[in-house]
This record gives sequence, C-alpha cells and structure tokens, in this order.
Amino acid sequence: MKTRILPVSKDSILEACKILQQGDLVAFPTETVYGLGGLGLRLESVRKIFEAKGRPSTDPLILHLPSPDLKRATESQVIGCPISEFSKILATRFWPGPLTMILPRGSATPREVTAGLDTVAVRYPAHPVARELLNALQEPLAGPSANRFGRISPTDARAVLQELDGKIPLILDGGECSTGIESTVISLADNTPTILRPGAISAAEISQAIGCNVVTLTPSLEEKTPAISPGTLTSHYAPQTPLYVSTRPIEYFDPPYQYILFTSKNSPSLPHVRFLTREGNPEVAAQSLYRILRETDSLGAPAILVDPIPDSPLAPALRDRINRASSGTAEWRNGGWIFTARTKN
Repeated sequence: MKTRILPVSKDSILEACKILQQGDLVAFPTETVYGLGGLGLRLESVRKIFEAKGRPSTDPLILHLPSPDLKRATESQVIGCPISEFSKILATRFWPGPLTMILPRGSATPREVTAGLDTVAVRYPAHPVARELLNALQEPLAGPSANRFGRISPTDARAVLQELDGKIPLILDGGECSTGIESTVISLADNTPTILRPGAISAAEISQAIGCNVVTLTPSLEEKTPAISPGTLTSHYAPQTPLYVSTRPIEYFDPPYQYILFTSKNSPSLPHVRFLTREGNPEVAAQSLYRILRETDSLGAPAILVDPIPDSPLAPALRDRINRASSGTAEWRNGGWIFTARTKN
C-alpha cells in the first residue's frame, strides 16, 4: 500500500471521508497529536487500528465525537447513562479542546474500543481539520496517536509517515500540532473525578470548573493488564535510543537553560544539544517535546539525557510523558554518568 500525504482541502477531506466509510484508516491532525482515524462504531475499522499500530487489545481507544453535545451522544448510544453534571460542565468549559472524559459506555460502542470495559473515553477536538472531518462524517472517529504502539507520538504529517508508511492509505497534512502532547484524561465513571493522564488542561483548572477537588492518579500498567485509560502503560511514548532523566539540573551551560535534552552518554562536552525551550516556556516545551525526541532519536547516540522538568501547570504532563519514555535515571558522579534502570511495576 502506498501512503499519500495530502494538504487539507475540501477535496482531501472528501477523499478521507470516502476512505473511512469504506472501512479503511486515515491519519488526521488534532491540536494534541496526529490521530489514526477509523470509524469508531464499526468493528472492522477498529480492528484495523489495532493491527496498524501493533496495539494490544487491552489498551482502550478514544472516540472523537462529531459534536460536543453529550445528550446527542447519549441518544445515539455512543455513551450510556447516567451522565453526571460534572461531565456537562466540563464539556461546556473545555470542549472543543484537549480534554478526554471517561463515561459509561453506550450499547452502540463496540467493546473492542473500550478494552472490554463498561466505560468509554470521549473527546471533542479543537483542531479545525479534525472538526471538519468529523462534521462531514457525522459519526465518531476512534483516533489513537498515529504511530506504532509505544513509540513517540507524531506531531506533524512527516512523523506519521515515518511511523505508518505503507500501513494506511492517507495522511491529512494540517501542519504541526499546537499543543503537542496528548489530552488530559479524566474519569467521571464514579463519584470522584479522577485524572488518569495529565495533559494541557490541569487539575486546578478542572477543579475550579466543577467546584470540587480532583484526584490525580497516574497508573502504570503492563501490556497484559486491561488499561483503565489510554496512555497508562508503564512504557510509552518512547524513542529507540535509551532515555534517562537526570537526577538534578544539568550544569554545563552558562546561563543554565531549562528543559535540556542532550545525547552524549559519557562525555560532558555535549556534542548534540536540543532545547525544548530556551525561554523556560512550558507551552513551547510541550509543543516541541515529541519533535525534539524524534530528532534526538535519529542521531545514533548511545543515550538521551533529559534535564529535570521544573514546576509549572504543564509539569505533570511533561514529567508523565518523559518518565514513561525513559529507561531510568542518570546521575553525574565522580566525573561520569551513572545510569540506573527504571524498576517496572
């Protein structure tokens, strides 16, 4: 199969719709990362997503809804009842946008989408191309990140091609993603709103919107364990080059910069340096994270070292992605790097 990249236009959106309606897959941009889209209520398409990514069936998918109207999703049995007041408030406040809510599964949603769970993850994306595609289809798109399972998520069309060339017929090129990391996932399946994956929308913002505290739980599960949310496996978002998180700020720069990635395993000379942001801007760091990881992964270095992420509203999300991508920690001691492998659960 030849994979084509097409710039976004009315014609390419129509072609994408035709491909999707025939049961095949299309990669499309969202504000977070590029998604691998298939019709989410059609079992044939859902199975193709798992096959193309090499994704285990224990890892549920997110459904991208064609409308932010939760009542409509309930009436079509995409999601089930009861729908909490919290979910209505959050949909009004944060949709369209990078917030995924875990709600009761409706009878129209295949269990393959939800890894057999009685809940389903749903969101309404902000990217205009994603919304145009969903509006044309008028049905949900299952849309995990458009990469091989466990690898670095793609934030532009070329990165998707690196990951899935020959596995899908079409990539819609909508430019670089603006947010750059996956959506915040919050479970509203019981009485305690619980963040299962941090993202661009913080716990503080959610708490303020719903008027109560939010629990943050970031589980790390192995592939054979059914995941309660996408993005909760122990190893995820990972480059092929071993990545280590420095135990303290790296001090080889004057003035020191925040968010430093570099790729020299044993030498303080640092021949290859990449900055997530030179200004200490966490939004810029998030947007550039996966692109920089992909660049450093291509250098052929023995390791990637990452500066500790300083506190900010986006720090939980950045630390979550980097920790899941990492092989362990690194400490500069007695003139050399000491590497400690991560202990898996």
